[in-house]
Amino acid sequence: MKTIGIIGGMGPAATIDLYQKLIDQTPAEKDQDHIHVIIDSYPQIEDRTRYILYGGINPSLKLVESAKRLEASGAEALIMPCNTAHYFAKDIERAVNIPLIHIVKCSAEAVKSRYPETKKIGLIATSGTIKADVYGNILKEYGFETVVLSEKIENNIMDCIYKGVKAGKTKEYSPLFQQCIDEITALGADLLIEGCTEIPLLMPYVKTNLPVIDATYELAQAAVNYALTK
Repeated sequence: MKTIGIIGGMGPAATIDLYQKLIDQTPAEKDQDHIHVIIDSYPQIEDRTRYILYGGINPSLKLVESAKRLEASGAEALIMPCNTAHYFAKDIERAVNIPLIHIVKCSAEAVKSRYPETKKIGLIATSGTIKADVYGNILKEYGFETVVLSEKIENNIMDCIYKGVKAGKTKEYSPLFQQCIDEITALGADLLIEGCTEIPLLMPYVKTNLPVIDATYELAQAAVNYALTK
């Protein structure tokens, strides 16, 4: 059984959600059957979207610091409950000698295997993830295109993430999030990807008829599979 290291704190609630999904997807009958997980919850990592949009202190410095700390503590693979942070994935990979399991690739594989007929994907993500094309290039490699969101929809999603989930007001922002889902659907999306790790915390409050890929769930499944592979 391999040890998984979580570069966490981006944000803390998303880190809890990922860890819970690791637990839920592990075929365990007793405590000792669960995988060894080391969590470095490091909320002081600079905001990834802010850096991508406006510059400032590069978050990769603290991301690499966390990755090295986890590797030194015995982690044999890394995962990050933050989609936008994967913009800095290559910086992390160059700094350590253990693999980073990539949340975007996990999500793309899930779409390809379960919904191969998909053409247009509605990506629910931060403005940083969208501007940096964290998902776009990888999804194109798999033959998928993403729906182009209006500035209004992007801003509303950002409010749901930052003023809602990150501020502890998830339920209060669920009506606005439902509006976002409806507008993305109207733009022609035939599948949704929860491309921000705060989004799964909003989804229980909304309804959609579209298939949904929870990127956090897919990352957790890949991590469990890696940890249990001999």
